[in-house]
Amino acid sequence: MTGISDNNQGEFYTSDFDCLFRPLNNIDTNLWEQINELKREFLNNNIDPRRSPYMYPEIAESWIRSKAEDVDPFAKKLGKLLKTKDNEYLFQNKKMLIDLVSSYIKKFIPLLTASEYLMALTDETGVILLLEGSEKEIASFAKINVRVSTDMSEELVGTTAHSLCIRYRKPVQIIGPYNYCIVLQDNISSATPILNEKNDVIGALVVVQMLAKRDVQNLQAHSLGWVISMGFAIENLLKVKRRNLSLALTNGILETTLALVDEGIITLNKEGYINHINQEGATILGVLTSEIANKHFSFFMTREQSRLIEDLLAGGNPVYDFETIIANKSTEHRLLMNIRPVLDREENNPKGAVIRFLQTEKVDKLVAHRGGCRATYTFEDILGKSAVMVKAIQVCRHVGGKMINVLLIGESGTGKELFAQAIHNQFRPDGPFVAINCASMPRNLIESELFGYEGGAFTGAERKGRPGKIELANNGTLFLDEIGDMPLEIQPVLLRILEDKKVMRLGGNRYIPVNFRVIAATNKNLYQMVSEKSFREDLYYRLSVFSIRIPPLRDRGDDILLLARDFIEDICRKLNYKVPNLSPEVEKRLTEYNWPGNVRQLLNAMVYAVNMVQGNLIKINDMPDELLYDNSVHISTRKILPLDELEKAAILETMKLTNNNTLEAARLLDIGRTTIYRKLKKYGINC
Repeated sequence: MTGISDNNQGEFYTSDFDCLFRPLNNIDTNLWEQINELKREFLNNNIDPRRSPYMYPEIAESWIRSKAEDVDPFAKKLGKLLKTKDNEYLFQNKKMLIDLVSSYIKKFIPLLTASEYLMALTDETGVILLLEGSEKEIASFAKINVRVSTDMSEELVGTTAHSLCIRYRKPVQIIGPYNYCIVLQDNISSATPILNEKNDVIGALVVVQMLAKRDVQNLQAHSLGWVISMGFAIENLLKVKRRNLSLALTNGILETTLALVDEGIITLNKEGYINHINQEGATILGVLTSEIANKHFSFFMTREQSRLIEDLLAGGNPVYDFETIIANKSTEHRLLMNIRPVLDREENNPKGAVIRFLQTEKVDKLVAHRGGCRATYTFEDILGKSAVMVKAIQVCRHVGGKMINVLLIGESGTGKELFAQAIHNQFRPDGPFVAINCASMPRNLIESELFGYEGGAFTGAERKGRPGKIELANNGTLFLDEIGDMPLEIQPVLLRILEDKKVMRLGGNRYIPVNFRVIAATNKNLYQMVSEKSFREDLYYRLSVFSIRIPPLRDRGDDILLLARDFIEDICRKLNYKVPNLSPEVEKRLTEYNWPGNVRQLLNAMVYAVNMVQGNLIKINDMPDELLYDNSVHISTRKILPLDELEKAAILETMKLTNNNTLEAARLLDIGRTTIYRKLKKYGINC
């Protein structure tokens, strides 16, 4: 092409950089004027600039885009200042880049001033973030609105070196006429994009040689190489800074995380010296972090523990869930210890180790909670307005907050465990609630279940051992249900634990301190069992420091209907059924029935009724058979009648139940067909 050829006279390319265009070397004024003329033809007569031998295709396309965007090429002021809010957000977001570039180019300011250069930093859209140069150059550009916070994107000012380098992600050097706007036609601009680690453009660095046409023969052709070098340097500085910030952030997060971890963490180097210990680890060991830093692990380890670490650092296997004891200045802790090597990736050899230790007390608490050892009921969940129930609740509330053993006495199904959970939640709601049914536990397993065992204590024992229920109840409540069924030979061991507050696992040789409250429950007469020598007297008095009787349902009056309606609502809510009402006949039967199974039986009856009812009213024939055919009622609520009247009443009720079906009534009453006809006639019952 003429004017931008590779011949010696007109050559202005070199291949030193991967630029969008080859760097300018020599420019004659004729080229300058040729491009100006080309622009006039394009603006006035819409002559396609892509056909000209003086035009780069990328610049021609930019001119065409600029014209399509209605950019005014004759504007005296360029771009648009950002609004305050947008400006604040942008500069906060680009603070690291601005600070780094500002600091880096300070040493070049004398050169910029002496050479009449101006240097600018833009963001990836063309907004000016920083301007450096002499006051004269900065003031000159300010007259055309080129200042910090001005949006100089292609859509607003047309073709520029920085917009081209951003679009094509390559360094660019252009002479003034290639700029779309006339006010920039006497300058030469060199620009390079600034890329981040992901190879995204985050800004552009621009060096402008002002009024270069006046002295075109003395053009500073090296300016493009200079700006490219500066761009590379800034990119590398950004990477280092981000890496350092990332490392600092990572270390800070790690430090904070380790400080919050509810476990002891210690890191060792290859020689076994401590690099780091978190606060929980220092607390367990009873030392300050500054006291133990850089000390050898043997400083606080027993010989057995040290041997495990020595073996691992020598290339041995990791250690998992090693149960041990570490004694500090004030107390000793039973711990689960895990030791993992830090391996060299290439040689796969240990270069250090991480020790993690957790107090077994916390592990036991977690196991207890995950195993369902939690109390969910409180006194607010216990329904009852009868005098006997109100009194029982008041007494339990009174002793709930005290460290007193409680014995709950009541028939099966009265809700003894409900009361036990409520007492626990008033006493130690965050602690474990461990319930043991002494009647259902196999006799040959009761010791291991209660007291736990060490690994290998007996055939079939787990290798790591297992804590017992008493150990799991530490800092909580041990609920011994059906205590009257506890084997007599176990009772003295339990008594000793209650007195000494420590337990030894089967096969163990060390006592484990435990701190728990006992709530026992029984439906038997323990005092009578003591006199019969089937229950230890000393254990009885230890457990029954405070005895509370839970009333049977038959003595709770209107509580029966209160509970029945509550059960019905709860069942219907779970099944997404409409809540039915109780018929008067059902209400009468519920209040007269003896309820040998107490609240548990009432709940079962309501489950049956809700699933049998058709419509919105529970009728007598929707109730389970035990309520239909069992005539057990409160003697105090019924008048003693002659046998004839009782017989008449039974026949009347049976006829109602069978809808006057005499054959079915006879079957239910267990009498013959002729007999029922005779009885109906005798008592004047019409059907």
